[in-house]
Amino acid sequence: RGGMRIRLRLTKGNWRLDYLALADLGTEVAPIRLDPFEVLRGGAPDTTARRLLTDTTQTLVTLPGDAFTLRYRLPEHPERYELFLESRGYYLEWMREEWLKEENPERSVLAFRDPAAALRMLAPEYKKLEPRMDDAFWRSRYAKP
Repeated sequence: RGGMRIRLRLTKGNWRLDYLALADLGTEVAPIRLDPFEVLRGGAPDTTARRLLTDTTQTLVTLPGDAFTLRYRLPEHPERYELFLESRGYYLEWMREEWLKEENPERSVLAFRDPAAALRMLAPEYKKLEPRMDDAFWRSRYAKP
């Protein structure tokens, strides 16, 4: 791309960038937003999940292992369109009793007074735990089933 430079700056850590590309998007288009007409869970209609997915003020909370099938009615001549799935997801942070046991007011103060010193002090402890963090994340639960 004739002299164009792009620089990504990421914090050090567990990043997973699978692919990065520059694209020419062409002319602006007006999207047609489609809501699912049916949401299935375990092969059966789930009207609550459908309502939560189509109401922008609501959130559908899912847990590991949850699976839904969303069915859409495409516009006439669907071959004239490109499909794009828009989704939003959030990882919610919540306090656990185990974390509260590890509270350390002195370290909290240090993090505000001298962030660089706090990070130097915490880095070795973090590096010991880091290999197990991904597994701990996937085993964590937002809500008990």
